[in-house]
Amino acid sequence: MLRISKKADYAVFLLGAIAREGAFPGGSAPDSVVSAHEIASSCGLNKSVVANLLKDFARSGLLESVRGLRGGYRLARAPGEVSLGAILEVVEGKFELVDCIANAAGDQECALIDICPSRSPMRIVHDRIRDLFDRIRLDELCRLPAHGNVLSSSVPGSSVPGSSVPSSNVLNSDMPGKRAIPAR
Repeated sequence: MLRISKKADYAVFLLGAIAREGAFPGGSAPDSVVSAHEIASSCGLNKSVVANLLKDFARSGLLESVRGLRGGYRLARAPGEVSLGAILEVVEGKFELVDCIANAAGDQECALIDICPSRSPMRIVHDRIRDLFDRIRLDELCRLPAHGNVLSSSVPGSSVPGSSVPSSNVLNSDMPGKRAIPAR
């Protein structure tokens, strides 16, 4: 059955974490960046997995990378302009429901290609799934509020507005362009 990989799930989470910080054009903090280390530390993911995914997204153009001591990543576009299809393509490669869909010419190794009754119906299914992936946007996936903190949600009794983490556990950054991320 179709299944989104754990790596792709992490990718959506990471891009959502950056979006929640407002680190995107038109966001609440368009010039700020979030480092791989900050995200990995705050959510308990392996830093190398986080760093490699963020590098892949920077290479694809979905993220902008800022190098240096105060470096990190920001979305290159607003979350409403980033599709699940684009995210999945970076992580998983081009979507192909079945092998014969990949090449419109049909020069696949399948011996049944000339007599296959399901190729055309499978093309319809493929196109509908691909269209769905392309219509679902990052802001929808992450249920982004108008303004909010990364990796947090409002919890009664929390001492940091919009956060589930007491104020003593927040990583405060004195670096310009960096935002506080709740610690785990």
